[in-house]
Amino acid sequence: MFSAFQNPDPAIQRLATRLQYFYTEAQPEISYLHLNQAAYVAGETVWFKAYVADANSHQLDSLSRVLYVDVVSPSGRRVLLRRTLALRGGLAHGDLALPDTLAQGVYTVRAYTHWMRNAGEQLFFSRRVPVWQTAPAAPDAAASASVGTAVHARREVARPVASSRPDVQFFPEGGDYVAGLSTVVGVKAVDATGAGLAVRGEILDDQNQVQGSFSTPALGMSAFSFSPAAGRRYHARVVLPNGTAADYPLPAVQPAGWVMNVREIGNTLRVLIRHRAAAGAAAGPQALRLLAHVRGVLVYAGQGQINGDEIFSATLSKDKLPAGVLHLTLFDEQQIARAERLAFVPDPNPLRVAVRSDRPSYGAREAVTLEVEVRNAAGLPTGAELSVAVADEAGLPATGTTDATIESHLLLTSELKGYVENPGYYFRQPTPDTRLALDYLLLTQGWSRFVWRELLASDTSPAAAYRFLPEQTLTLGGRLVRTNGKPVPNGTLTLYQQANKSVNVSQANDAGRFLYQGFSGQDSAKVLLQARTEKGSNNILIQLDELWPLPATPLPLPLQVLPAATPELAAYSQRSRRQQVLERQYLPDSTRSILLRNVTVKSRATPPEQSVFSLHSNADYVLNLSDIPSTAAFSDIFQLLQGRVSGLQITRSNSSYNVMIRGASSITGSSQPLYLLDGMPISDAEGLMGVAPVTVERIEVLKGASAAIYGSRGAGGVIAVFTKRGNFNYDYSKEPAAGVAVRQLPAYHRAREFYAPRYEQASAANRPDPRATTLYWLPRLSVPASGTARFTFYTADQGGTFRVSAEGIGATGQPALGSTSLTVSAR
Repeated sequence: MFSAFQNPDPAIQRLATRLQYFYTEAQPEISYLHLNQAAYVAGETVWFKAYVADANSHQLDSLSRVLYVDVVSPSGRRVLLRRTLALRGGLAHGDLALPDTLAQGVYTVRAYTHWMRNAGEQLFFSRRVPVWQTAPAAPDAAASASVGTAVHARREVARPVASSRPDVQFFPEGGDYVAGLSTVVGVKAVDATGAGLAVRGEILDDQNQVQGSFSTPALGMSAFSFSPAAGRRYHARVVLPNGTAADYPLPAVQPAGWVMNVREIGNTLRVLIRHRAAAGAAAGPQALRLLAHVRGVLVYAGQGQINGDEIFSATLSKDKLPAGVLHLTLFDEQQIARAERLAFVPDPNPLRVAVRSDRPSYGAREAVTLEVEVRNAAGLPTGAELSVAVADEAGLPATGTTDATIESHLLLTSELKGYVENPGYYFRQPTPDTRLALDYLLLTQGWSRFVWRELLASDTSPAAAYRFLPEQTLTLGGRLVRTNGKPVPNGTLTLYQQANKSVNVSQANDAGRFLYQGFSGQDSAKVLLQARTEKGSNNILIQLDELWPLPATPLPLPLQVLPAATPELAAYSQRSRRQQVLERQYLPDSTRSILLRNVTVKSRATPPEQSVFSLHSNADYVLNLSDIPSTAAFSDIFQLLQGRVSGLQITRSNSSYNVMIRGASSITGSSQPLYLLDGMPISDAEGLMGVAPVTVERIEVLKGASAAIYGSRGAGGVIAVFTKRGNFNYDYSKEPAAGVAVRQLPAYHRAREFYAPRYEQASAANRPDPRATTLYWLPRLSVPASGTARFTFYTADQGGTFRVSAEGIGATGQPALGSTSLTVSAR
């Protein structure tokens, strides 16, 4: 028997209360960037509009008032461009001038608030953006974020691809296989960049008997029915795209437990729950509770019991649910979450955005008037906050990009953990096939907001342990630590501001944390911090919070390199280069970074120095700790290495670590690598655990042929640690002085105005019009409650077909999208 919302028991009430408490206290936020184009040529400008909304209601004007936007290199090892934006009503806009020396690759554009960092980078807005290079350039040239600072090219060592072998994973619906209970298993096959793969395979038991088969489409996700048997182990034999076969293990079969399946039947979602008792357990009904919510809105709370082979079910009507990801959780009698499932609820009443032009076609330098009309599903007008881009349809190849819209981000990817390939595919043309593909995605993708076990473990606020506070103004925060990384409680801090000569004395808390607020952001400000312990000692390090965190687990990003002669790329590049030349000639802009063009520098390359302590001359991977911010935050070098070196597997084992290097093998059977400290062999991992990361200059990892110089000792690979004191030439001036830190605080970015001449004015008539790629960019279009807004701009000298794309958020918090096309004749 099932009951829902009818006199729930205390357990149901507690679950519902903790759910509501999370969204009230944590107040999660969503950020989104609308870009003017999907891909760019080096030297172009990325124009963007930023939206920050409450994750529960999708209303604009959330908790934070400061937004950070950055561009991360393809390897994920450097932040190349940085913007700090002041949010007004959850909105901001800006631009990113891409250096023309930027190497070809797929870059990552991110947007996040300080508050969002508490939940981890998986909830940042992140978009892969291809940048094409049609002229020789220095690889991965650095871009300066400071106004008036020259851009210098710097070579970056490419991050090795994690593995040439595709990753194929299997996800039992609800979480577990239970012996004797039929269920559905999701399959996800991806390459090292996270892109889906079409594969096929068979499910085999431990006697190599075929138990089933499956295949995945190009997106790499599918599902199959499966009935595991008790005591059996299963694996999949998968035929990979290159025609080879590989074996992958399936998760272990549980002898007892719960299975929860969700089926879409017409306009309803049917939840089916079964249970298998452990052998020898007392017979009797098993109590259960089922909770379902969408963005914290509780939509189902049921309780019941299950006996033997009975199947209990619950039915949810989709048209009565909020739009978005439905999170279903099954709890047992002890309120332990036993199964979880995600399903998608489409918006039954979406906004309708119509974009209409006053004419079907236009000549060069003619006025275009566009009308944008926003109505709800009932046809009634409503307001919205939009941005509009008018870009050439004959654009660049979008290889490797993230095909996302504000609809797909608000309703789908902002709730999910991990990379989602082309989320816009599931929304642009909804069909039975796309709905099925979306269900496969939710079978194989994790939910990211909270973990029930952690939420129920304590009645304290889920935000009590948050490190980052919501910013109303620019802040400066950090922690006082000793050289071993341990916090210094209640230290005294003195803050000096260079601009106004002010002095502020304060105290860190008992965890060594401190936070200064109220910086205006009108201009970059240089500040100096001095710290002392409670007893007055300056033997202390000031560990400032990094404003631009590097990705913790960066993926190698793909880019299919097209030859320069490709007509599609060559035609666009010609238009773009001409546009850039005209912009520099006729539109000088002091807000851009100084971009050095057509400069030839000739010099003799200096080979990297080999350490006097090192037998080897080359390493497969070199990790320079100067490139890693806040190394003092790590308790040991193994914690620092986790997730940073591809092929290096590090797992905690009691007080030490187990380390294995993929690609290294030992005929003696030992998989442990050889450890070296300044060239001296160390017996095991414990010998390196006492080496503080702040004392290390670099770490080198060797495997295979690179490690052969160490003979059989290096058969499992080599991890060589080089300390700063071990380098006679180390520049100690790079190290911060004890008890002192200096920080150049950023200023709020002042967005440039998109060049949009009005040809009724004679002053613009004789100038060439450089707009060839993006014809018009309108970052702020406020549609009033009447539902209609109009704006006018002029065409340029370049002809072609241009796509008008409007994106934004309606007054009700619903995503708003609309588009049309314009045909323009060349001058």
